[in-house]
Amino acid sequence: MAVYGTVDGIVDGTVDGIMDGTVDGTVNGTQSDLSTDDVIQKYDGTQPDHTIQKYDLFCSREAAELYATYQPKLSQRVVDMVLEHAPDKDCLVDVGCGSGSSALPFAPHFDNVIGVDYSSTQCQLARERAAQHPNVQFHQGSIYCLPVGDSTVSCVIGVMIAQFVDLDQLYREVDRVLKPGGVFILHGKSSLIPHQEEQGGPELTKRLIYVKTKLFKGLFHDRTQFNVLKYSNLHELYPNPIREEWTETSAGTLAGLIDYCLTWSAALKYCNHHHITFPELRNVISSHITCQEPSLEHTKLRTNLDMFAWLSQKPT
Repeated sequence: MAVYGTVDGIVDGTVDGIMDGTVDGTVNGTQSDLSTDDVIQKYDGTQPDHTIQKYDLFCSREAAELYATYQPKLSQRVVDMVLEHAPDKDCLVDVGCGSGSSALPFAPHFDNVIGVDYSSTQCQLARERAAQHPNVQFHQGSIYCLPVGDSTVSCVIGVMIAQFVDLDQLYREVDRVLKPGGVFILHGKSSLIPHQEEQGGPELTKRLIYVKTKLFKGLFHDRTQFNVLKYSNLHELYPNPIREEWTETSAGTLAGLIDYCLTWSAALKYCNHHHITFPELRNVISSHITCQEPSLEHTKLRTNLDMFAWLSQKPT
């Protein structure tokens, strides 16, 4: 990997808590007019359908496809946890399913897989991706009003949603639909970072920190710390939940890491706030990461991703 020069004014510090910490204040050096309520608005399932898009950062097809393509895929370890603990393989429901990346891996294992998301664009993309799986359905609607009967579901899974939802309201709905012995699993992950043993890895990490804490300052929601804490701050749905933490390493390129940055919720808000396109924002991010040396985008590198899962089982 190429050796990167230093970035003037970079924010130093540890990776944990900076890459995922909350940042408030200004946008690109100027005071932001986005309030916390503007930055993250919670959809509670009571608004009429025509207002749903206002709560959907991925309402455009381009944003949905970026997320589906460049976000890390569901870990096999999560699949294994579900298969080990679910009482049977009748029905799995994925809440906040997005474009289906976390639901489709369960298609070979469950008789019925149902994804629910309030983004019609995401659900349409998910249906297209699930065309070869007749046992998989995607519904556009509220995760607080799931389209299944009481005590009919073997497993409910939510990936990267805990920081966005009303947990008490979600817990009540999960408890309604789970059959006795059914499992509920919340899965999260921290930010993808360069492997620190790679040549230039620490410097590249600083540049990512700069993008997240300076370029996107004020655009991350105020519950990002959920990922820093690895969901240890969540209250239990059922007694004695199982918690697992692990790190996965993957090989890719610097270009892939830049594309991954476009899937951050703050990146989408930045585009909306500054009225620029995703390709334009990509050029901005690339200039910060490569120090305006585009040829470095082809550099191969390994990345680390800290993951965690929190599984609880409904008493029989």
